[in-house]
Amino acid sequence: MAAAAHLRRLREHLSGPVTLGELSKRLGREGIGLLAFLCALPFLQPIPLAGLGTPLGLFLAAIGIQLARGHETPYLPRFAADRRLEAATAQRMLAAAEKLFGFMERFTRPRWPAIVNSPRLIGSAIVVLGCIMIIPVFVPFGNPLTAVPLALLGLALLEGDGLLCALGLAGTLGTMAYHAAFAELAWRFLRHAAAKAP
Repeated sequence: MAAAAHLRRLREHLSGPVTLGELSKRLGREGIGLLAFLCALPFLQPIPLAGLGTPLGLFLAAIGIQLARGHETPYLPRFAADRRLEAATAQRMLAAAEKLFGFMERFTRPRWPAIVNSPRLIGSAIVVLGCIMIIPVFVPFGNPLTAVPLALLGLALLEGDGLLCALGLAGTLGTMAYHAAFAELAWRFLRHAAAKAP
């Protein structure tokens, strides 16, 4: 089911307050894709977001592990799962997400099912991207280079789009290579500076 239609049906059947845990269960497998996509949004720009990368990275690594292990719905910690949302708040959140995904669906469609139906592969990629976010070190353009493949993987899960999944996986490899190259360059610079120090 397309993400926007799924969210609309969920919103229409929401008649009262709901906890985040209940909402997560109702979202089903789409919940992991939705969370991955939403977590990527703040990082789709080059400005560092101090203090946000580590907790979101830990959360992404956790849901990536869950997906790789075959869990259909994301597990939320009790303190988060028990958080209650009033019906009006939940309706506004779902309506905003529905509009966003309604726009995105102009560019997506179900295709290449063999790739998008590989939860271990996609989950592993989300874990890698989450772990990159955890590291509290500024890397030029590191935020968008990490967020773009994450957003693609989240959208691929939501829409069953194998092409976006393939692009997200390729972007994950590119992000790993970029950060590894930056780490190597930084290490060489530090060694050179230490060698010149008196």
